[in-house]
Amino acid sequence: MGTKENKAVVQRFWDELILGGNVNVADELLAPNYVNLIVEGIGSAGTGEPDDNGTNNIEALKATIADYHASVSDPRMEVLAMAADGDAVFARRRLVATGPDGTTTTSRGLGYYRVVDGKIVMNDSLSVQA
Repeated sequence: MGTKENKAVVQRFWDELILGGNVNVADELLAPNYVNLIVEGIGSAGTGEPDDNGTNNIEALKATIADYHASVSDPRMEVLAMAADGDAVFARRRLVATGPDGTTTTSRGLGYYRVVDGKIVMNDSLSVQA
């Protein structure tokens, strides 16, 4: 796949899975050996193998997303920049969400995504509260 298609996969990851909370799309967007380097406790040492509880990385991410959507409302993201080269996609973004007490939290992030054959194999991110 080309860089345009890889960027579209990453955009769907954010729009449909992370922001939209549609965990059913995870199996379509994420490779079976998906590794998430952002959320502690997803997978066993970044291998893509089930963790000590027998949960694989995709199932663990689905649970994390469901928990996130139970604790915030109206999550939205603005992509400030996105670039791709080969299987690497980089994105700079701003994420805004409203907490249960009505306060709004804004964070900025830089993300790296490795996309192979139309599926995200690995992602890593650095985020700070703005």
